[in-house]
Amino acid sequence: MNPRVSIIVTVYKRTEYLAEALESAFAQSYRDFEIIVVDDSGTAAAKNIVTACGHAEQVKCLPNPKTLGVALSIVRAVEHARGDFIAILNDDDIWESDLLAELVAPLEADPSCVLATSDHWIMDTGGRIDVGLSESWSLDFGRASLPKGIVTNAAEFAVVKGGPAINITSVFRKDVVDWSLLVPEVSGAYDYWISCLLAATGRPIYYVPKRLARWRVHVEMETRRRSHDKGEDLIYIFATLREQGWFPELGSAIRAKLAESLFAAGRNKLHFGHSREARRHFWRSFLVGFRPLALAGVVGTFLPRSLRIWLLTHIRSGGKTSAPESPDQELHILNNRPAGSARRGKKRAATMGAESEVQRPATARRESASQSDSLPQVRP
Repeated sequence: MNPRVSIIVTVYKRTEYLAEALESAFAQSYRDFEIIVVDDSGTAAAKNIVTACGHAEQVKCLPNPKTLGVALSIVRAVEHARGDFIAILNDDDIWESDLLAELVAPLEADPSCVLATSDHWIMDTGGRIDVGLSESWSLDFGRASLPKGIVTNAAEFAVVKGGPAINITSVFRKDVVDWSLLVPEVSGAYDYWISCLLAATGRPIYYVPKRLARWRVHVEMETRRRSHDKGEDLIYIFATLREQGWFPELGSAIRAKLAESLFAAGRNKLHFGHSREARRHFWRSFLVGFRPLALAGVVGTFLPRSLRIWLLTHIRSGGKTSAPESPDQELHILNNRPAGSARRGKKRAATMGAESEVQRPATARRESASQSDSLPQVRP
């Protein structure tokens, strides 16, 4: 008999928290599940950890023949999944023991419901919970005052607020997602993209107002990754949403998010010295959202680095800022974070303070380019 739920865990090079994540899955009170670990690392580390956990009969290890990236790794796992429902667990996070029980029940009770989701805690490397940051995330992602039951405006909750945490506190129906749309371009924002695909069905989303997992903040997490190509996934997603027209009632919000994502990606490229690409992104951001700061970004791409940093910082502060103290300030100027990704890029990973309320997880066992190019002609 096939299991009801297929739990998918993707692994790349980070494996130090994998055993703890798997342990939290094995500890579920709801027992009708299988675990599929997709290993994108090219090493035997993940398989060795799975073997050491002592539940080999419930786990299928899928080493990728070559590096596929997280999106295609998810697709590969789905191809092997026998369950009707999918639950994705980050390899560095922890589930509370009742997560599956709480989230499977609404899907069983209402066959029209495509997704059941909940809230979660934020914890540090050692498993200590930051209550203040947890509450802040709940507010930012539209979950703070959401009542139990069917979400009134599922599209707004998923697309605008990025509310469903697909990669930690969600269970959804496997057969309602067109998995051919989970392409490499969505990259680290695959979770947000899946929530958009689910919302696009027009079917109900159920919310459970409980913190059923613990999201770990640490130096190797995607949110802290700095790269010239960061943000391209959100650009792809918002451009695709506009093109497909799945959410006509959210047209202006999606347009604004595309403009914000273009701006943020341009800022990242400028920080890494990719001036030509940055200029194109800033210009597209202006054409899409008519953002004055995007024009400032365009101007900045023609300037020497030192003057560029000072000018953009000066504009950001309303003319009250002196020359920057370090080049790293360029990454923080015009600090408009891109909206959209359910957890990647929307919220900076905060340092856990000593004053935070501390709890230990119940399942834890251990605590350049030419500067003279003309502006690209891009249609908004």
